[in-house]
Formats: sequence, C-alpha cells, structure tokens
Amino acid sequence: MHGHVVVGFDGSPGAERAVDLAADEAVRRNTTLEVLYALEWVELGGADDRFGQQLRADARDVVDRGAERARLRRPGLSVLATVELANAIDALEFASDRAALLAVGSRGLGGFAGLLMGSVSLPVSATTRCPLLVVHPDQDTAGGDTPKPVLVGISDVDCTPALEAAFHQAQARALPLHALHAWRYPAMAAGSAGYAPAMYDWREVAQTTLTAALEPVRAKYPDVVVTEEVVIDSPAHALTNASSDAELVVLAAHRNTGRFGPNLGRVTHAVLHHAKAPILLVPVGK
Repeated sequence: MHGHVVVGFDGSPGAERAVDLAADEAVRRNTTLEVLYALEWVELGGADDRFGQQLRADARDVVDRGAERARLRRPGLSVLATVELANAIDALEFASDRAALLAVGSRGLGGFAGLLMGSVSLPVSATTRCPLLVVHPDQDTAGGDTPKPVLVGISDVDCTPALEAAFHQAQARALPLHALHAWRYPAMAAGSAGYAPAMYDWREVAQTTLTAALEPVRAKYPDVVVTEEVVIDSPAHALTNASSDAELVVLAAHRNTGRFGPNLGRVTHAVLHHAKAPILLVPVGK
C-alpha cells in the first residue's frame, strides 16, 4: 500500500459516517487521515473580496469540524484538514492520485431526499484511480457486538485486485470472508427441458469459477476463514441481500466508457444504490 487515507467532507450525515470509517481505516493502516473540503470559488483577491473571505472561513470551519470528529473517534491519529478551491468531483478525483484509499458519503448536502447516491459520489465512483469507500448516511458506524463477515462479489471476469483487497480487509479486521458468486442458467439451457442436466452441471461450473478465482489469493491469507457461496440469482440482487449481514462489501469496479464519459457497470451501480453496508470499490483494468 502507498499514500494515505483521504475522506471528502461537507458536513452532511453521510460525510460524517465516512469520516468515522476513514479514521478507522487510517489507524488500521498506520497512516495519516486527510479530511478534504472542496470549495468551488474563483479567487478574486484583494481586501474587497469579503464574500470569498467568508466562504473560505466557512469552509475552514466545516473541514476543521470533520477533522475534530476523526480525532475524537481515534485519539492519537494524525489528521490533516485541507480546503481546495475546486469542483468537488475534480478535487476528489485528483486526491485519488495521492491516496491509498478515498472515502466519501453517498449523498452530500443539498441533494434530493429520494436519491441514494448524490451528484458527487456517483461520478467519483466511476473515475477514482484508487480504492473508494462509499458510506450511506444511515449506516451505523458505532460498531456492533456481533461481528459480520467481509462480503466480496466474484464474477467470471478478473476480480483479483478486489479479492486481494477483500482478504486484506478481512485479515486486518479479524473477520471471516464471504465470497459470493451469483449465476443463472444460460438462456438456451433454461429453455430446453433436459438439455442442461444432460450436457452440463451449471452449478458445478459456477462453483469451479468461484474456487478458481479464490485459489491464488487464498493461499496468501491462510488465517482468513472463507465461506464460498454460489446462488441462482442476479448478481446485484444477491449482493444486495447478502450485504445486510456484512461488515463491508468489496466489489471490482470495471469501468466502461460511454457517450457521456466513464461509467460503472449495471451490477456495481445497483449495489451502490441499495447495499446495506459500506462498499469498497477496487478499480480493475483501465
């Protein structure tokens, strides 16, 4: 690992929860936590720029409040409070180049009440170049008495970076790992009464996919207890359901480039909106 932990903070409930978990993660990594506030304002300069001066003072008050929250949660933690004059999306994307982990609340201030992901957190999820921790505002960060596993979703594509991160998180938190692979019968097999049982055992194929993906990483973490699960379901639905009993959900972020720039796949997009636990997105590929 390199860099430190950076958390975007705007004073919203989601950002407060993100500060809590980012502080915990900084302690686990024995590194500094940077609390970052982005102020979109053009410096006019001069003594007459009273409005700009007030905005900067307000921004400093907000970011200092976030930093103090982190210090109270984790006494002794090295905390840096930063105000950047930039658009929030640009500031967070730029921060991902210097951070080992970036954390954000799923919704900031001024969003519509019905939205689960905000106008900042969603595009940041598609563009950050380091792992991203997304925290919903209603998630409990106090910590419960009953430990829950780290949940990792595995598809039939290369998920090794996400698996590495999931095993690392499970070991650092002294938690078991729940590896989940969701599958469905191919359309041709599902529409043919006897075809699938006669030609293939599709559940065995799915289990083989899961086991093969785990094998090279599992050997590096012999102390992590792993539960393998194959379910007949859509990946998004299966992961959302399983997230209710997870401490953390780890997903590989396979980014696509469409007409309107980078975007996340349908599964990642759905889980970001509906998961009941914090989500760690790990960039994979380009």
